[in-house]
Amino acid sequence: MFVLPGDRIGCVEEFEAGEGVYEENGELYANVAGRLIVEGRTVRIEPINKIPKLDKGDVVVGKVIDVKNTVAMVKLTRKIGHDRELARSLIGILHVSNVQNEFLKSINSVIKFGDIVKAEVLDESLKLSTKSKGMGVIKSKCGKCGSELVLDGDKLKCPKCGNVESRKISSDYGKGVL
Repeated sequence: MFVLPGDRIGCVEEFEAGEGVYEENGELYANVAGRLIVEGRTVRIEPINKIPKLDKGDVVVGKVIDVKNTVAMVKLTRKIGHDRELARSLIGILHVSNVQNEFLKSINSVIKFGDIVKAEVLDESLKLSTKSKGMGVIKSKCGKCGSELVLDGDKLKCPKCGNVESRKISSDYGKGVL
């Protein structure tokens, strides 16, 4: 059964309040919208559009908001496989050693400010990696004119001014896969 916040679920003589359920004057009410689950005497609500939590191994999408010589800061916006954006602003850190398998002297040569990247979460401190083939830049703009770059072989080319740029390109580049 689907319930909305404030819907009466039962009373304390019938059930115990589980996750998403609160008790008021002996009555149990839904605290969130979702599916009502009854397990023995306990009632809980499985929320719809649960806000994603990030764990090691999760794949995320974010926008590069700062790039230094050895590190890029990525504002994370979405966890792949969830239809909801992240609940709060989270910043992931992409270190030069986690960009690609080959040696890379400077992250600036393959990751630029404003790039949209797909990356894997390495740990709870939100260290990121784009080493896997499917990870990397999925959308980028021309450094000269600001037009969206298109994939041309293993490089990115501006259809407007002809500028060619290098990136650590995801296999999903330009496909809009989120």
